[in-house]
Amino acid sequence: MVLLDSSALLAPFETGVDFVRGIFELTGGVAKLIMPFETLLELKRLSAGKPKTAGMARLALEAARGIRVLPPTGMACDDALVFLAKTYKSAVATADSVLRRRLRALGIPVFYPAGEGRIMEAGFGEVMRVI
Repeated sequence: MVLLDSSALLAPFETGVDFVRGIFELTGGVAKLIMPFETLLELKRLSAGKPKTAGMARLALEAARGIRVLPPTGMACDDALVFLAKTYKSAVATADSVLRRRLRALGIPVFYPAGEGRIMEAGFGEVMRVI
């Protein structure tokens, strides 16, 4: 299971990094993508903000249709991702470097951008692969 941060869902529209494709390629197509309710709320909040960000957030919300949304935790988005990753023993996909360091410090596997449109994973037996 891979929990999606809003930055991972926004990445295809901001930087051209396709987290979903990268995750499926790295996991051999077996990853189950899940979105915390807090990620959904963050994207909805962004969709009502500044025009450029709002447009990308609306595209991200559209792209996220069909992804299972977990019930609310009542926490801030990053805290919810950490809590849910620990609870479900799952990985997190994020482009947020601060969140990535926090997750790795806790031993939580992370999918993150590695430059030039690539995705890297860290924490699956400490093996890192780049696509």
